[in-house]
Amino acid sequence: MTIEEVQARLRAAHARIGHEGRFALTLSLTGTPGGSEEAYLTHWFRPDPYAFEDCKAVGSGTVAECLAALERYVAGYRRQPTVDEVGRTLGLVPSAVDEEHEPGEHRFLVAAE
Repeated sequence: MTIEEVQARLRAAHARIGHEGRFALTLSLTGTPGGSEEAYLTHWFRPDPYAFEDCKAVGSGTVAECLAALERYVAGYRRQPTVDEVGRTLGLVPSAVDEEHEPGEHRFLVAAE
């Protein structure tokens, strides 16, 4: 498998989870004749827009084992809705872009008591 094929598989998996975070594939080879490969695949993401980046181990072993683990990870991945998506679902954030405010800026209208 070429590096371009591995990158294509990682990009496709990233798209399937809604482009959340990033995948990191680490490769190491031993210098001995007929050396072995070792790979480690992780998923880096921010659980909250203002949180520090967090990491989940996806798989380790050979590249093929990591890609198999990636398929299982993506199949079981549950995307978390963003604050904007929750606000639009509840009717708190207008679905159309408001030209007075920056994209992603949260405006909530509160009724006076």
